Amino acid sequence: MVNRVRYHHELDKQFSVDFVSPDLEDVGERVVGYEGHKSVKVEAYELDRTVYVVYTASGASGAADEIDYDLVEYIDSMESANSVIATRLIDVFRNVLEGNYEEEGKQVQAYKDIAAEEIEPALNQVDWNGTAVEVAGRLVSNLILKHALPNANHRTGIGMSQLYLRRVNPDFSMPETAIQPDGSDEYDWMEWVNDYINESKRLLTVRRKGGRFKYLEEFGCDVLVRKHDIEIPLEKYELDLQRSERWRRYAERHEELWIRFTEEAVRRAGMTELLDTDGLTKHEFADELKELG
Repeated sequence: MVNRVRYHHELDKQFSVDFVSPDLEDVGERVVGYEGHKSVKVEAYELDRTVYVVYTASGASGAADEIDYDLVEYIDSMESANSVIATRLIDVFRNVLEGNYEEEGKQVQAYKDIAAEEIEPALNQVDWNGTAVEVAGRLVSNLILKHALPNANHRTGIGMSQLYLRRVNPDFSMPETAIQPDGSDEYDWMEWVNDYINESKRLLTVRRKGGRFKYLEEFGCDVLVRKHDIEIPLEKYELDLQRSERWRRYAERHEELWIRFTEEAVRRAGMTELLDTDGLTKHEFADELKELG
């Protein structure tokens, strides 16, 4: 029998695993030690032994497009090139929210507050040297890793990679997407990328909380299940790592994943020349974005 534990609470997906113990007294001490803004749920799982999982949630809730994203003052404080790119990032994010509502008839829900202070570090950590495909992949990866937005970080990151590649070659468009009649850079969702997004979410989850999952594995858990039934088979991921090493190693794997995604995207689009085309530096990309008006 395969033992499964849910990473998100079954009745409220805002809650995720924060603490694991077979000792109910330890769980009680953990729960009373949380600050007042933390919401807590506890579930018992029958694995090799009874194990208690503490789920927590904090931050924003409700529709993501109803949150105030007036970030002008913060963005204006950034270094010039970062400011230009960050402005476009927020534009792409808003387009994702609007597109989701138009296509599905429902609003994207926020699961945390916006972390605007993470946008500039994400852009600064990108290695802007290399081919257009490599740089675009790194850009997506770092934006997702920093998770600055309250939701839709993957869709927004992919939208930014399309924006970047179209500055390198205006004929590029993400494959298997609806063509925008006005030729704009609005992002459209596409089905073929789901495998990349699901693996990205697995890597992000293990990177953040792999230490807790090691305990779950020792207690008999085989598979962790994220929302949307994304399964994380624990035996396939190295969990017994120091936090700094786990943080570094899974960030590298995440970047490699999104470079592979970008390589597949340009192949699907029939634009393999981008595989060998030099990418734009951050300042060159910002200058190109300025030209868009």
